[in-house]
Amino acid sequence: MLLVLGQIALLQVVLNWKNVEGLGLTIAGSVIIAFIVLLMVGAHRHVWGRISLQNVMGLLIAAVLVALATATLVAMQVGMVAFSRVLLGGTVMYVCCWSAPRLMLRLWLEWQGGRNAAAPAEVEPVLVYGSRRRAEQFIKMAADGTRYRVVGFLHDNRGLAGKRLQGVDSAGSLEMLGATLHRLRAKQHDVKRLIVAGDIERPDELAAALAAAAEHGLLLCRLPSLLSLVEPSRLGDAVKAVSIEDILHRDQISIQGSRAPAYLHGKTVLVTGAGGSIGSELVRQIAVHKPDSIILVESCEFNLYQIDLQMSQRFPHVKRITALCDVRDRQLLAHIFDRHRPAIVLHAAALKHVPLMETHLDQAILTNILGTHNVATLAADYGAEIMTLVSTDKAVNPTSVMGCTKRWAEIICQSLDEARDRRASATRYACVRFGNVLDSAGSVVPLFRQQIAAGGPITITHRDITRYFMTIPEACELILVATAATAETAPPSSQVFVLDMGSPIRIVDLAIRMIQLHGLRPNEDIAIDYVGLRPGEKLYEELAHSEEDLVPAPFPKASLARARACSLEMLDTALARVLHAARHGSVSDMDDALRVLVPEYSGRHRAPAPQPVARALAVAS
Repeated sequence: MLLVLGQIALLQVVLNWKNVEGLGLTIAGSVIIAFIVLLMVGAHRHVWGRISLQNVMGLLIAAVLVALATATLVAMQVGMVAFSRVLLGGTVMYVCCWSAPRLMLRLWLEWQGGRNAAAPAEVEPVLVYGSRRRAEQFIKMAADGTRYRVVGFLHDNRGLAGKRLQGVDSAGSLEMLGATLHRLRAKQHDVKRLIVAGDIERPDELAAALAAAAEHGLLLCRLPSLLSLVEPSRLGDAVKAVSIEDILHRDQISIQGSRAPAYLHGKTVLVTGAGGSIGSELVRQIAVHKPDSIILVESCEFNLYQIDLQMSQRFPHVKRITALCDVRDRQLLAHIFDRHRPAIVLHAAALKHVPLMETHLDQAILTNILGTHNVATLAADYGAEIMTLVSTDKAVNPTSVMGCTKRWAEIICQSLDEARDRRASATRYACVRFGNVLDSAGSVVPLFRQQIAAGGPITITHRDITRYFMTIPEACELILVATAATAETAPPSSQVFVLDMGSPIRIVDLAIRMIQLHGLRPNEDIAIDYVGLRPGEKLYEELAHSEEDLVPAPFPKASLARARACSLEMLDTALARVLHAARHGSVSDMDDALRVLVPEYSGRHRAPAPQPVARALAVAS
């Protein structure tokens, strides 16, 4: 307001204004108009030390409006000769006097913040790669006293060549990474990290960035998609390393509109193997859907402690019951079923390490076959609505003990499902078959991670070996969806859900990507050795047997395999034989007993069957 008064006083002197009454009216009108306009643009809400371009534009508009109103009032008093001078002079004066103090305070505060921020040794110089908008947003946040300082910007926009973005040089496309690093390191910028913007999401784009970063010894990281929601002080935590799931050439599976949440709500759910990789994720996903209670059955004390602790922290309001129990122990398991009467039983407990089970046939039989039989029959005895078995693609044309015992587990569930009328049981049974789960305990990903940390070499059984992969959350989501679908659709005969896992992935490609994720070069920094197939191991995995007819499942990303079952009488006879062999017999006896229900099993005393090409899935999309 003082500024308006000063301008009009100046006009009085310059124009030799004699009309005191007119001068007073002009001053009063100008002050009122200025007050209203500044309120309209929100000038009273500005944080002076954090003024933005949008705030400055608001002040510019206010200056033009106030100057225009003042010039009009002056012209009414002294004529149009003063209009242009008042309009031009007032606009310039208002803009400068309203904006300059705010801008100067912001510059001073940012300078002070830079002095008080992390010491130079604590600030890490980084390169950013992505779109102009995302890079500019990150550069601004990084400049606000964080642990990163952007020293270069890579992009695919030719219009930005040779330009500067927020004071940062545009370094060109990803192919210019080597030349950019050479120039920056000559300026003493020790860049060790390439950060990709959140708008680069496709696996092929990330893989290209990963290969370029690893070639020059850089770690590849990424920004969160919602960077605007990140506090500047938390920017260091928000920047995450690109994961192996990000760069595999497969789409993430997500079932939209499934009935699993509604089916799980208010139910008592029992999960065996609840502390394992699959079991623990199942427990977490179930907890989201507000069950009545979750029974955590686990034979490993430490795993049970871990999942119980996680649940107490993340889902304190979900009732849970811990049960330290081996699924082989039918008496203890029956006590758990009798006490809690679960409506849904998810059976994830299993021994799954292929080479180890080749030398522990008896243990594989007792856990994977007897344990499954115990869980499946007790589910029916105590009135469960459904029991779902977590199976594996290794159960198809098995060459390993683990795969054969998991095929037995499928047959047990299928036979009980088909005989439910004879047994006067309403319990349904579902089997869910999928391939390798990324980063699960004992899988290839943690093994490669350990080998890389030790400096190599990475050991691969065969350069052409392939596997199907999916993430743990994907696998568990599909298990829950298959469970709900089986309980609600009630197909006339037992079927196996075969999950669509996309195309198989070469293990050597997985190893190369993991080496690059550590900013290292395959076969230069970390060697890759081929050690030959292990006992029971296949070169290619299959998702369905040649005699299993695949039909669309009642939900996307899966098919149904009409796998063979057997009569209860045959099952009981074969089960008695295989369990007797496991407890009292030789390796040969166990092999022979396993083939009673799985004649296609090519075990240790039989030449491996030729590896057929994996069959395509008939997926209902």
